[in-house]
Amino acid sequence: MAAPAPTVGKDIDSWCTKCKLMLAHTVEAVVGGRVTRVHCNTCGGQHAHRAKPPGVPGATRPRARRDAEPKPPNYANLLKGRDPSKARTYATTDRFAVGDLVKHATFGLGLVTLLKDVNKIEVVFEDGPKVLLHRRA
Repeated sequence: MAAPAPTVGKDIDSWCTKCKLMLAHTVEAVVGGRVTRVHCNTCGGQHAHRAKPPGVPGATRPRARRDAEPKPPNYANLLKGRDPSKARTYATTDRFAVGDLVKHATFGLGLVTLLKDVNKIEVVFEDGPKVLLHRRA
């Protein structure tokens, strides 16, 4: 029987980088079914989850390869069939939605592809995606 998937708020044993001991920690973040961030129940320190103490075989995990990262959408394909004259000038106080064309003073013409947060958007420009603020008072 497989172990239950870790969830935020549950306790887990982890190497505390402050106490230098394997102690009970509370899970703060889980990404892709894997615990990524914890805080120590003893000292309150926050850090990345470490399932084993340093020096134990398997204590370090291999770094993700850079070519494994998702590639940004093709700029030319995103703008195909869109009228650049209808692009709105970017300002942090304006509200933007996915699919809006944006004219930025530094980055040029871009397309909103993602609402990342209440006040953040991801815009794909010719030189790549950028995270910008919006809806700021």
